[in-house]
Amino acid sequence: MGQIHVVTDSGSDLPVKLREELGIQVVPLTVRFGDEVFKDGVDLTAAEFYARLKQETRMPSTSQPSPAEFVEVYERIAKPGDTIISIHLSSKMSGTYQSAMLATTMIDPKITVHVVDSRAASLGIGVPTIAAAKAAQAGKSAEEILTEVEGILDSLRVYFVVDTLEYLQRNGRIGLASALVGILLNIKPVLTLVDGQVAPFEKIRGRAKAFKRLRELGAEFRERNPGKQLKAAVSHADNQTEADALAEALPEILDLQDEVVVGEIGATIGVHAGPGTVAVFLYCV
Repeated sequence: MGQIHVVTDSGSDLPVKLREELGIQVVPLTVRFGDEVFKDGVDLTAAEFYARLKQETRMPSTSQPSPAEFVEVYERIAKPGDTIISIHLSSKMSGTYQSAMLATTMIDPKITVHVVDSRAASLGIGVPTIAAAKAAQAGKSAEEILTEVEGILDSLRVYFVVDTLEYLQRNGRIGLASALVGILLNIKPVLTLVDGQVAPFEKIRGRAKAFKRLRELGAEFRERNPGKQLKAAVSHADNQTEADALAEALPEILDLQDEVVVGEIGATIGVHAGPGTVAVFLYCV
């Protein structure tokens, strides 16, 4: 029986140590500042990206990896008879999933590739990818792993607070939350993902109340899922303090058996969310 490999993209915001421990391959998206082009996480760290973002007058942009970049990774890690599980950014937000799908038609047919549309972003991609890698290490079959991944994605709820809607709006990723543009400055909307795109959840007045609401949403998630094993993750865009505070509160709120994964939002998602963003990811296993 061949080996199972797990691949994701830089939109997954996985901590480097974790992905190295689990052998997860990351295909980077490209970030462009004017004429300068960087590979997210390869030649541009999250810290460098936010420092640059604060100085720039022009909004940076991102572009998905080409099918050829996926082919290079797939053929480098897998031998004939192997299986690859490739989990990617919501197809409503990026063409990354489509690039991966195209790549499957261009590689050795003896390598099996399952491409998964996470319908999410940041650790919404990261947590099912972690689960897939751990399951592969435990010797589970591709079918068992894919069932586990889909179970996580079906139960996943994502809530996030941005400092400003400006980045989502200017980059065209505001989705169903466009109705919130132009509302009072002190309103800090709690946003969510609906069918793979950004949508408004609630309008909250003031940042402190918005973060209190994120904690309350954790408690509500627990109430809706009695008897289930719950897990959580938190990601942030240049906002370690508020992310850590939320991550420290969640184990008691959710009665967690595992620690909360905390990831830093890199350039792929940071271009659209903007600095100051904090997101919570709640799911069942």
